[in-house]
Formats: sequence, structure tokens, C-alpha cells
Amino acid sequence: MRIVLEQQVSLASGKATFDRLRFACGGAVNASRIRLLDDASLAGCGLSRQKVRYVGQLARDVQARRFSVAGLARLSDDEARQQITSRLGLGDWTADIYLMMALGREDILPVGDLALVTGLEELDGVVYRQGKQTTANVTERAEIWRPYRSLGTKLIWANYLDRRRK
Repeated sequence: MRIVLEQQVSLASGKATFDRLRFACGGAVNASRIRLLDDASLAGCGLSRQKVRYVGQLARDVQARRFSVAGLARLSDDEARQQITSRLGLGDWTADIYLMMALGREDILPVGDLALVTGLEELDGVVYRQGKQTTANVTERAEIWRPYRSLGTKLIWANYLDRRRK
């Protein structure tokens, strides 16, 4: 849920929304507790109308056993990615961040992450954002990090945040 709340917002904003959601859920964010909240309560936590839909559907899918978060750990990267991206509102960025941060997968490259792309551009003094070529440019640049692209990404993120003193 936290990764969903961090989509397309700053980390601080995502964390603040998650903290309000955790409080509304009585301290533990899980499918059962989210299902107890109505849309107005979720919106009151700071969720956009779209994220209310995403979070609600994810909670329903988990509760109905159409999706198992715990089961993702037993799957390959590609299988886990397919399971995640088949959920409403969860795309490649969400899958990449979950695989990297929650499952500790070592060779994940979130090419759609703005901080990664910006961090690489600042580090290299090169523009990688070139429309449809962005993914190919970032993938080619990070090839040297394989099979530890997750670590390379985290180092770029750390540098990105340090440059902004965050």
C-alpha cells in the first residue's frame, strides 16, 4: 500500500499519507482494515480519487485471495512483475520498487523512476530523457551494474537526495 501511495508524489508526501492511513487503520495497514474504511475516510487520509480506487481494489483482491503479497517472494522477477502489474493502478514502477525494496531483488532497474533518471543525468552530465528512447538510454547506461542494478539504483538515489540535502 505504501508504494501505491508513493506513486507520482514525493517520498515525504507518500509517507505522510501512509502515516494517516495507518492511524485510520488502527496502527496496522492490511486488507481487512482498509476494507473497513469507506471512500470518504480514505480520501480524508489524503488519497486521491484514483488512489482510493487502487487501494480499495488491492484490498479486495487480497481479501478474496486473487492476489497474495506473501506469495510474490516465491516467484521469479518476471512472474512477480506480471502478478503486480495485473492489478488495477499498479504498473512497472510499482513492481520495480516492490521487487527491489520489499523483496530485496538484486538486479532491478526502475527505468521509469524520475529520481533515477535525473540522478544519472546529473552524475554523467548527459541527457537520458529523450522521449521513447529514455528507457533504452537508461538501460544501456546501467548495463555495467548488472547483476546488481538495484544497488546501482540505490546509490544514484542516495546521491540525488544528498544533492538536495534530503
